[in-house]
Amino acid sequence: MRKSFVVATALFSIGFSARGGAQGALSLQGLGYPPGGISARAEATGGGVADFDALSATTPASLAGVGSASLFLQYSPEFRSVTTASGKATTTTARFPLIEGVLPMGQSWTLGLSSSTFLDRSSETSLKRVQIVGDSTDTVTLTERNKVLGAIDDVRLALAWSTSPVIRIGVGAHLFSGSNRVEFSQLFPDSAEFISSAQAGRISYAGFAASLGLEYHPSRTIGFAISGRKGGDLRAQSADTAIGHAPLPDHYSASVMFEGIPGVTISARAAHDNWSSLTPLSSTGIQAFDGWDTGGGIEATGPRIMQRIVTVRVGGRIRTLPFGINGEKVTEKTIAAGFGAPLTRERASFDVAIQRASRTAGSDVKERGFILSVGLRVSP
Repeated sequence: MRKSFVVATALFSIGFSARGGAQGALSLQGLGYPPGGISARAEATGGGVADFDALSATTPASLAGVGSASLFLQYSPEFRSVTTASGKATTTTARFPLIEGVLPMGQSWTLGLSSSTFLDRSSETSLKRVQIVGDSTDTVTLTERNKVLGAIDDVRLALAWSTSPVIRIGVGAHLFSGSNRVEFSQLFPDSAEFISSAQAGRISYAGFAASLGLEYHPSRTIGFAISGRKGGDLRAQSADTAIGHAPLPDHYSASVMFEGIPGVTISARAAHDNWSSLTPLSSTGIQAFDGWDTGGGIEATGPRIMQRIVTVRVGGRIRTLPFGINGEKVTEKTIAAGFGAPLTRERASFDVAIQRASRTAGSDVKERGFILSVGLRVSP
């Protein structure tokens, strides 16, 4: 198989075959799945608290509320099942979607450096088909496998300013980079009679963007946040050869948080992403759709366990994923729950979120996923 096929596979989704042997996922079409850059705490509230959470990478303004130098790490494996008319397939994807370091600088300024997964493309498909051998009428069952490993990451350097709890302002500079390693193989059942073949290629991505965020708390009981990110070109290349480019999606969000009930925080968020700008990177017309990301949730003071007060959280979220299938948008609906607890005399905290995701695209393909997120914050 030619190298051009291997390169093209990285640029667009392999998708679902009409023949029953293929396996794929609704969430992994196009350039992949967007974890969203939000922390385990924010995930458990349906993303509602994300724009007020210094450990989420959604807006630079929230960094001003961190209080002390911190390092945050998150692990989020997903256990996924895909059901089609021809059967059911299950897969597991291990993700490390967020790492962030925050450093206060004096009384007013806070510096933050984060790396979050922008689009996760790791996937594997397998298809069995009948192949005619040579010029004869003999046929053999051939297995074709396509495997993609890699992701595009968002590395952000951000600076936030605040002189009071009322207003926080932040700016960020983003470097989008990453790569997809693509492997295409054709496997014959009898290796003594036929020679199997394999091809491999790597696609690298690079792009830049800038972001701005504002957080406003007119009173102790309510807060508002808005943010935006403006993207430049995302370029794709194989070795030293440029093979495509497209504008990075612009992103806008608005959030509200209410703390008028003692021990309870209610939050909601709405965000819009111009994912359709990535459509030019698809050489076969895999369509990207602009989409809304809305969610909200509640976190409340829970029981005291081992002399530590546990915070409990619940939430829900609905959003449009970037890439569709067969011209249909992929919608993801999520319900979530979790908890958080301080550790080692408040110098560390531990957050857990469990999400149940349901994904559909107006077809007979349905996808279910369980995402377990574990976040750890440490302050020196």
